[in-house]
Amino acid sequence: MALKGKVATVLKTDVGRVRDNNEDAVAEEPDVGLLILADGMGGYNAGEIASHIAIATVLDVVRRAWPKLRKGQIDAATGYALESLLLREALETAHDTIWRAAQSQPQCAGMGTTAVACLLHDDRVSIAYAGDSRLYRLRRGRLEQITRDHSLAEELVARGHYTREEAVALVRRNIVTRALGVEPKVEIDLIEEGLEVGDLLLLCSDGLTDMVDDEAIRLTLMQFTDNLEGAAETLVGLANARGGRDNISVALARIDAPFPHKRPWWERLSEWF
Repeated sequence: MALKGKVATVLKTDVGRVRDNNEDAVAEEPDVGLLILADGMGGYNAGEIASHIAIATVLDVVRRAWPKLRKGQIDAATGYALESLLLREALETAHDTIWRAAQSQPQCAGMGTTAVACLLHDDRVSIAYAGDSRLYRLRRGRLEQITRDHSLAEELVARGHYTREEAVALVRRNIVTRALGVEPKVEIDLIEEGLEVGDLLLLCSDGLTDMVDDEAIRLTLMQFTDNLEGAAETLVGLANARGGRDNISVALARIDAPFPHKRPWWERLSEWF
């Protein structure tokens, strides 16, 4: 495991108290520092199909490309790390796969999924996402939402039509403006952030954030910083105790030690000339 002893992770998903099936999916690939969470939508069982296609496709794309990836390099055209561009490619491939399945299989018509994925590399995190599944960072007691929801409510706030408090009260939360597989094309947002030892990352579906406010999430993560399994169990328990109206998924990653990129010898040698 490339990050063994440096990053601790826990994943948990729960059907909730209202739904009959779980349309969320969550997975990791520890050898490359990848976490991926998807929240499916669609007709009977189609959302579950979409989220699992997203997970399987992203894992496959990253695993295949990782051995040959020029790690630690920046793409001159975009300014992004090559790891970030790989993550975006993986989500775009997942989108195309879901879209084709939705068009060719009547039982899957209209299916789609939100997705948020991250790659941990070189003391940084690359994030790619579409939809309203979120990534938070807890750092020195401060919880920050790193992603910005692709939702109608968030778009109306950004345009100045509502304050965030008004949007919460007046706009349906579950109307997303981007998702994998719903339209022929999708724009995947990329974010890159530096990481510090002690940082705690939380990926989650809206089944958590619709039920549990940010302050309760922060207090839970603070209480269980050293017990990620307890943090995941408590977050899911809180969402269920407050109604559990949707599936609930969380993925946690705690940074326990630095993991800088080890450059090949020829790069290090060039610094001497």
